[in-house]
Amino acid sequence: MSHLDLSQYEAFIFDLDGTLIDSEGYHADGFATAVKTVSGYEISDKERREFFEAHTSTFVPVLNKRHGLTMEYPEVLDHKRAHVQHHFRTNVFPQAISFISKWRGKKRLALASNSPKPFVRDALVEGRMIDLFEIVCTADDVTHRKPSPEIFQLVLERMKLEPAEVLIFEDSPAGVIAAQAAGCPVVMVDNGSERTVEGIEKHTWRELKQF
Repeated sequence: MSHLDLSQYEAFIFDLDGTLIDSEGYHADGFATAVKTVSGYEISDKERREFFEAHTSTFVPVLNKRHGLTMEYPEVLDHKRAHVQHHFRTNVFPQAISFISKWRGKKRLALASNSPKPFVRDALVEGRMIDLFEIVCTADDVTHRKPSPEIFQLVLERMKLEPAEVLIFEDSPAGVIAAQAAGCPVVMVDNGSERTVEGIEKHTWRELKQF
């Protein structure tokens, strides 16, 4: 295992879903339920996995074209959000909180999530993380979600830091691409998924806590 030098950074920026909380299953269930409700089509396991690398706005047109459906993105999104809101419970990765506790007070901490603000706020409150972050940016703060670098650029602007001064923690290729496009160093968090990005180190929170 390589040795990351975490002391060199001024700040850490964390993703939320799949990085700090185990939430991806809720989003996938919500999307699958919404698609079935709106169109009658039941997505396959392969399409569930595809959804993790996309977003409702980008994947609805894909499914429409692939299966001859006529779903409207806003309707699918409304159903998905309602399903997630009804069923969601915040399952925080305990080792992630241990990692943050180790560095709290020594590093500036921020959150950059592709999820909407109400979801992020509720997750942070329920997960007892609401006081951990100096800056919280969500999908509602930007025009383009990850893999666009816009959300990381916004966090950097608000923190008045340069890209090289922060380390970003992400679990998905889309998040890694966004971090790289913003010019920031990034490490992938191993949450049990098999996703990787060539050339990017991947570690569990337990491993990261040792650095």
